[in-house]
Amino acid sequence: MEELEMEILESDNLTILKPSKVMFVFLIIFNVMASVFTFIVSRTGGSVFLFGGQVSITAFTGVVSSFANICLIFMVVYYKKLGFIVALILSLSGFPVMLVGIFAQHILSIIPGLFTNMVTVLAIIFIYQRNKTIMKQRDLELDLLKASNKKTKKLFRQTATALVNAIDAKDAYSHGHSLRVAEYSMRIAQRYGLSEDECSKVYYAGLLHDVGKIGVPNSIINKKGKLSDEEYEIIKSHSEMGHQILSSISEYPFVCTGAHYHHERYDGKGYPGEFSGEGIPQIARIIAVADSYDAMSSNRSYRSALPQNVVRNEIEKGRGTQFDPKFADIMLELIDEDVDYDMREKETVIPNEVAD
Repeated sequence: MEELEMEILESDNLTILKPSKVMFVFLIIFNVMASVFTFIVSRTGGSVFLFGGQVSITAFTGVVSSFANICLIFMVVYYKKLGFIVALILSLSGFPVMLVGIFAQHILSIIPGLFTNMVTVLAIIFIYQRNKTIMKQRDLELDLLKASNKKTKKLFRQTATALVNAIDAKDAYSHGHSLRVAEYSMRIAQRYGLSEDECSKVYYAGLLHDVGKIGVPNSIINKKGKLSDEEYEIIKSHSEMGHQILSSISEYPFVCTGAHYHHERYDGKGYPGEFSGEGIPQIARIIAVADSYDAMSSNRSYRSALPQNVVRNEIEKGRGTQFDPKFADIMLELIDEDVDYDMREKETVIPNEVAD
């Protein structure tokens, strides 16, 4: 949504160009020099040989004045309030000199320039007022867009939480699993240096990574003994089910990616078996480490939570085979920093707020 807001700002015909301060100074200098040139030339009676004949030097004043006025209008359009103030000052500063030249020195050749300056001042005022109206309208539209975006994200969070609750309710031994995976995934993403927006995407993808388990029978999910080959194939299907469920959320395609590929292995031996190595979507490679960590550090129907040193050894063992080495190393850092083994299943898990 932030990208959409930037597109609106950049597509506005008043802000397509982004002139620099150097350009602004150049326009001021050019306008001042043009005024000096006009003042000097209008008081001379000389001529130059051009296009096969003699041309009065005063004829050039109109051309130079036109360019100067165009510069003033450019300043108003692209430099907004500052440009308007400077342009207005520059335009009005020429009037005293022109009036003195016309009425005191009787230089009638200045009269066209006087009328041109008057028109320019009116144009500057009109353009600035029009500019303000357009900017107000744009700001109003952006405010409405942001409000709509906020409501959409709130609805998405509520929907995601409802789905997570439905998933965790199926497994009596993994309450809070999805929330913990989301939290661990976001920590890895932050430590890796991803942007706030990317970390938010990782969080929600981690939150919904197991949504496909809604379609897996409870008897298989909560089975205490070893799964049969057939039951294991059904469990594996949750990644494809998750893909099907979340693929309709076109505004947030990353959640579908996380659900579909979080069981891919770095060595290519995972499932659904479409990718390996760096070919696995980054978001899925992050979730894969976080998911495995939480699975080992939580109670399961077939075993209790593993000791921290055992979990660490398994993560290290899977580095470069099951997991992307970069994200496995970050997970190992987080484990080493967690000296009290607090990063594990708790009785109550409260979802963290992530940046919109």
